[in-house]
Amino acid sequence: MQFDAIILGAGPAGLSIAHELQRAGANVKILESSDRVGGSIRTVRDGEWIIETGPNTLQTEGDADLEILNGYGLKNEMQFARTESAKRFILSHGKLHALTAHPSSLLRSDLLSFTEKLRLASEIFRPRKSIPEESIQDFMTRRFGKAAADLLMDPMVSGIYAGNPGELSMASCFPAIHALEKSHRSILLGLMQRAKMERRIVGFKNGMQQLADAMAKPHLERGALEKNTRITEIKKGGATWTVSWVDQTNTSHTATSTRVIITLPHWHWSQLPLSEKIKHTLNPWHQAKAPSVTVVARGYNRSDIPHPLDGFGYLVPSNENREVLGCLFPSSVFSGRTPKDKVLLCSFIGGARRPDLAAQSDEQIGRSVDRELSETLGIKNSPVKEWIQRWPQAIPQYDSKQSTREKLLEQIESEHGGLHFLGAFRHGVALMSVIRRGHTLAQWLSR
Repeated sequence: MQFDAIILGAGPAGLSIAHELQRAGANVKILESSDRVGGSIRTVRDGEWIIETGPNTLQTEGDADLEILNGYGLKNEMQFARTESAKRFILSHGKLHALTAHPSSLLRSDLLSFTEKLRLASEIFRPRKSIPEESIQDFMTRRFGKAAADLLMDPMVSGIYAGNPGELSMASCFPAIHALEKSHRSILLGLMQRAKMERRIVGFKNGMQQLADAMAKPHLERGALEKNTRITEIKKGGATWTVSWVDQTNTSHTATSTRVIITLPHWHWSQLPLSEKIKHTLNPWHQAKAPSVTVVARGYNRSDIPHPLDGFGYLVPSNENREVLGCLFPSSVFSGRTPKDKVLLCSFIGGARRPDLAAQSDEQIGRSVDRELSETLGIKNSPVKEWIQRWPQAIPQYDSKQSTREKLLEQIESEHGGLHFLGAFRHGVALMSVIRRGHTLAQWLSR
């Protein structure tokens, strides 16, 4: 069998590449090791409950992203976040502080003191510096002050990366914001002068799995996507790559292609039968962190929760020393997620902050969530439903060695023509960003 491209992995990265390549007329083969598609996307359907135990939403930037989603046949299936869910809460000293994207909400909030707000605003007068591989914590403290770093950026990093801002690289995690210091000297001035782009929080009527299923459907129908496979050989001869695998019936197959695209998470690479030279170059990736996270989704009677749940959810700064990283309010963001008079909450435990907590028993984790939701949302009664999802390796951590690791991938791609790597392990973990990059790579390969 001969293909224009062989893609390893049927997550968002692999499926987005396959979609765009097929649209351009390419003959594509997708090999997935598990029995499902979607990778980190995982939706549980339980009667009238729709529960996300992976990404809860994606964020589009402009019309081009919406067009990508429309291209999967989902134009009439998309849900846009309710206006009231634009509010986010930060927990500080046991109190939930409401913030929106508008700067005035921070000025009105008592999350920061008057002096701390002045320190933040004085960022416009601070000179630029260039500090290689500066951590997020150091960058934000230098530009905006320690309080802003601790109470604003720290919980954001926890929400996006489940990471430690003292260990993660500002340039790798937030390259656009980091670049503003160089281009505008001031981050605040740069943000004010930057062209406005409409951002939308998007979900789907039947959950995020609906997106993955729609992306995979045409490939499954024509037999281009195989699940439950095991790769046994990846080798190159001249300009041609040969890939061999065993399918779910233990039958062996071999195919050739000029392109092999690896979209598997980096913690799976050591299991691939790559050449010794490639394996040696990839060695630093085997030490790249992806801490465990446990997701606890709970359904409650609406009458059991005193808090109005009038927002997207809340995040917890690390200096609060809590056992929960944060809690989302999915039924406040989208309609149709629960039975009548019920609400859905989604809590997160572990991450780089406390990976040990993610490994606790269901009973121990349940007690942690009980305490947390009692103290923050006033919940005293037990949930009517509970779902627990454990992610032993959850989100790639872009630490100070990330740029070096990414250069190694560029080196491999340069030295081994036709081999490509794309996924959340590189250039951004956000779901829409991964999908967008998949389309961009496919368009480049189709030229």
